[in-house]
Amino acid sequence: MALLRPESLTMSTVGLPRAALSAVGIQKVKPVPWARKKLVVLRNQPYTVVSPHKGQIETRIHFAEIASKHKGEKGFKDGLPIIAYYIREEMRGYSAPSRLPKKRYPSKERRTIHTVEELRSLLK
Repeated sequence: MALLRPESLTMSTVGLPRAALSAVGIQKVKPVPWARKKLVVLRNQPYTVVSPHKGQIETRIHFAEIASKHKGEKGFKDGLPIIAYYIREEMRGYSAPSRLPKKRYPSKERRTIHTVEELRSLLK
């Protein structure tokens, strides 16, 4: 999965701060292996990219600490760049202390940002 920034698609974002650009980003999603048609799909990025919950922040910090610890190392191990190898090994089994239980994932509670009622109220 790759994240396409809007400036690569249009020039209307020139002058926006970096955080604002991230808020309007688009994801390029690779096709799933079981799909017949191998289409590439563009979709809005998840809102947790810009405003992650506490468990995601802890996981990102842990990821960054591992990468920083091995900074400067060179070479490959198990077919991966050495830092990617260490990240894979040290992140395996990691669970953030403040992670959300699966039932409380925002995508499980609400499928979209706005409910139908909220959308109707926006029209008024």
